[in-house]
Amino acid sequence: MISAIILAAGKGTRLNSRKVNKVVLPFLGKPMIAYGVETLLPVAQQIIVVVGAFSESVKQALKDYPVTYVHQYKRLGTGHAAMVGLKAIKSSPSCVLVGYGDHMMFYKKDTIEKLIKLHKEKNATITLVSTFYDHPNELAWGRIIRGKDGDVLDIVEQKDATESQRSIQEINPGFYCFDFEFLKKYFPKLKKSPVTKEYYLTDMIKMAVSLGKKVAALQVPFGSVGIGVNRYEELGRSQQYYSTR
Repeated sequence: MISAIILAAGKGTRLNSRKVNKVVLPFLGKPMIAYGVETLLPVAQQIIVVVGAFSESVKQALKDYPVTYVHQYKRLGTGHAAMVGLKAIKSSPSCVLVGYGDHMMFYKKDTIEKLIKLHKEKNATITLVSTFYDHPNELAWGRIIRGKDGDVLDIVEQKDATESQRSIQEINPGFYCFDFEFLKKYFPKLKKSPVTKEYYLTDMIKMAVSLGKKVAALQVPFGSVGIGVNRYEELGRSQQYYSTR
């Protein structure tokens, strides 16, 4: 069994959305979040959508889809949202997929199946999607940090990266495959950022590595993950890229 969690609780502050959650904004005529749900349906036996701000707009957009909702009442970051979603998982799935409702429009079933296959082949605790972009500072995504042997060691956010790390072109689009038992055991040990007081999902990478666990990455072309949407100009740019890729 495979479970999936889609994070869709944020306020969309940078989009200044005051009536609906940003994940339901139309993307080429369909709510953004619907793309992710439709991609996951043939792969995951349970899809959990973590809602919060403007939750009814998300439920209305997905009223025809067989998903489970959980509410993140205190929005304390991506790590906390995934923790909330984990509580709704039934039984013990072989792995848990986690993605963002505003950044799954480009994903295909084939990519997710390859991610799960690599996760099993590598006997990994965490397997993530990675991609390359020639000008990573334009996107401000986290950088994938690898060791001398090529293993993934960490994800460093651009704001926290050194000048050398900022030049790394392998970046993190934000789609993961986790071992369920690892999440269940170690999510409670996740610590808040001293700066933002939020829990970051990417901190689970460093935690897994510190415990000697395997972290793997599936490298895919940028066109397979596309541009996430945090601002209105990114919404337009993303739709244009989707149409011409």
